[in-house]
Amino acid sequence: MNSQKFIIQYLKDKHVVIVAYFVFLLCSIFMYFLYDVRWEPVLYTTYLIILITVPFVFWDCRKNYVKNQCLKEALKMDFPIVPELPKADSLLEQNYQYLLRKILEAWKDERVEQKRVDAERDDYYTLWTHQIKMPAYAMDLMLQTGDMTPGKWKIELMKISQYVDMALKYLQLENQYSDLCFKQVELLPMIQNVIKKFSSLFITKQLKVELIDLDGTILTDEKWFTFVIEQLISNAVKYTEQGGVYIYQPSPFQVCIRDTGIGIAAEDLPQLFEKGYTGFNGRIHQKSTGCGLYMCKKVLCMLNCNITISSQLNQGTTVMINLPENDLYVVE
Repeated sequence: MNSQKFIIQYLKDKHVVIVAYFVFLLCSIFMYFLYDVRWEPVLYTTYLIILITVPFVFWDCRKNYVKNQCLKEALKMDFPIVPELPKADSLLEQNYQYLLRKILEAWKDERVEQKRVDAERDDYYTLWTHQIKMPAYAMDLMLQTGDMTPGKWKIELMKISQYVDMALKYLQLENQYSDLCFKQVELLPMIQNVIKKFSSLFITKQLKVELIDLDGTILTDEKWFTFVIEQLISNAVKYTEQGGVYIYQPSPFQVCIRDTGIGIAAEDLPQLFEKGYTGFNGRIHQKSTGCGLYMCKKVLCMLNCNITISSQLNQGTTVMINLPENDLYVVE
């Protein structure tokens, strides 16, 4: 904005003050005429008022021009840097500047959080890409060696399917509340479907599975709760070489999954739900992405549930899902 345009805009902005000024001036002249005062004092007073007013108007106009230039320079700065704004001359300006700073700071925090989320997503998919290659390599090796039985092939395909499903669920978790659909879900048929999905692993590893007292009905999102059960049963089968997996309800508001596997070291238990944490077993056996339990915890929080894990090395692991203690959640 050049100087001429700025002056025109300044006069428009100050039109109320200018009109009031001239009204006051005309009223003063009228009063002099009303009392039959000579012209000399009237002209002298008018000139004096104008003489005092003009420098003040010039000073105010220049001050606003400098402010305008400062704001134009501030707009050229790269956000989210909070620009140095000109000093506020009124309470209204102070409030506007305070509001602007709060908006910029919130925007900056949002940008930082978005960068963190993007970095986490990149890390996860880098790890995911590495994990999904393993069953693909195993299938390729089977083809090369001729050791390609339907059972082994099915297991590797199931691993790929599980990794893909986990990646899709990871994306959906970013908009976690958008697709929730709570309804009454029968536990036994739901868990039986999950067991059927992993039947090849149970058969190959000769593990038994027992479903005990699963007659309850819970109010939950079936899709997300099934995802949690799949992850927990997958972990149980993955780290169990003999014995089996037992799924039961110790109380109407709990679902328990216990295995007779290799167990978890005591020092790993406090960090199991941290993103990317694989623990001693995951590092030794190279079967873990470090995201399964993290996602289970996040999903269960979304469903108003919580999860606890107890374990000892070489004595198996017990996973407990605690449902909300509300009459709506369990139907006898």
